[in-house]
Amino acid sequence: MAGGAGQSHPQSPHACRRGGTGLLLPTYKRRSRALGRMAVRSEGTNSAALVHFTLVLLLAAAFPAHAEELPADAPVAPAPARRHVWLALGEVTLANTAIWSVNRFIRKTDWSDVNPEVWKRNLTGSFEWDADKFTANQLDHPYHGGIYYNIGRDNGFTYWESGVLTFLGSLQWEVFGENNPPSTNDIINTSLGGLAIGEVLYRLSSMILDNGATGWKRGGLEAAAGLLNPGRGLSRVVRGEAWRVGPTPREWTPRHFSSFARAGYLQEGDAVTGQAGQGQLLVGLSLRYGDPFLDEFHKPFDSFAMDASFITRQAHFLSQAEVQGLLAVTPLVRRPQWQVLLGAYQFYDYVDIGNYQVGSQSFSGSLLYRHVLNGSLDVRATLDLRGVALAALSSDPSETNERGYDYGPGLGATLRAALGSWPWEYVGLEFKASWIRTLDGAPNDHLIQEGRLHADIPVFRELGLGLGGSIQLFRRDSLILDENIGPQANPRFQVFVSWH
Repeated sequence: MAGGAGQSHPQSPHACRRGGTGLLLPTYKRRSRALGRMAVRSEGTNSAALVHFTLVLLLAAAFPAHAEELPADAPVAPAPARRHVWLALGEVTLANTAIWSVNRFIRKTDWSDVNPEVWKRNLTGSFEWDADKFTANQLDHPYHGGIYYNIGRDNGFTYWESGVLTFLGSLQWEVFGENNPPSTNDIINTSLGGLAIGEVLYRLSSMILDNGATGWKRGGLEAAAGLLNPGRGLSRVVRGEAWRVGPTPREWTPRHFSSFARAGYLQEGDAVTGQAGQGQLLVGLSLRYGDPFLDEFHKPFDSFAMDASFITRQAHFLSQAEVQGLLAVTPLVRRPQWQVLLGAYQFYDYVDIGNYQVGSQSFSGSLLYRHVLNGSLDVRATLDLRGVALAALSSDPSETNERGYDYGPGLGATLRAALGSWPWEYVGLEFKASWIRTLDGAPNDHLIQEGRLHADIPVFRELGLGLGGSIQLFRRDSLILDENIGPQANPRFQVFVSWH
């Protein structure tokens, strides 16, 4: 899969080169069992996936906030779309072949030199844990999984069916697209991350498309949606949907949607050494799609939230990103003033703060609570009990891992509470804790914690302007055999102006 580029440690003379399923992405280094390990740190994030991720949020921020009332005779759910199974498989193969051809014949990368002997080895050999950069594995792979995913979604597949296609697309690339052994973490990050990011891209591109438009307007809308969602754009062109006139599905426009931004000053530090980092500018972008308390729920991600923070320091431009999508929900208690729901969520998390890095794919069982105080003012709280399918967590290089981060599954819990008026949270509190068991890396377990207190107070509500700030603390405790390693703690303080 595709890799982020930037500054890295000196390359081992035995290091193999690796690229991936990104268009014209810089190559990066990867471990091969036969060739030994090498040190790889995420010192740069100038990858194509990061550029596109930023574009997604900027385009989505242009959508106006809205809360619509459905007519009484509106259908609760559309008829199932026809599935184009073989066409979807062909489009995934076409995408992989086209990207491999660019890397092999134009960029002439070493890792793309494949042949039947390599394919046989990859088909019969074992999987490995690679040593790619943190950004490549935790950002680029999920993004490219979203391309596979959206080929499936646009060909009539459901959320779960598209997940199967995403896995097959990733496996096809790992076996046939490069001469390195297939990677366990690539398959997991591409498949699960592709589910979360892919469905977000599908929903946002649906809000742009208008099947009834014609002429220049239709062309502009299709181009914008394709730029936002390349996998779906490819599929619509292949099937002729990009110019076919017809009805636009009602479900493409959510009842509740809001995007908002904040800009201000950020100060980071290291609580262990007492050193303060250099102050810098911060830009944050957030999306809220649907509402589990106010909307009917029919399909995964009928309600989701997406948040990202960007800072001016070049080496860590994308500081934090999170996607949380509601997979299923059922009411436990419904009263006029308060509700309790039982739900399930999928999470994609990415944190890159100085030398503290965490990326994970996880699922949860969740309790959701809402109490209406006055009008639209309410108090909300959520308790998530998470199962972490795979987490990448920064650690000191050791004799078993010079990558700079460990891989493993784990368990976690999140507690969130907020006072506000949808979608504006005036005051909120959040605490996360996760235990990670290392499968590849240093022989240790990790306990990671994050606490956050934030406020965003309306100043000119009619203009959507507010003033706010937040205090965050990221902490990692590692238990490594025969070593005494203290905790790592990174506080953050920010003040900002918000626009809703």
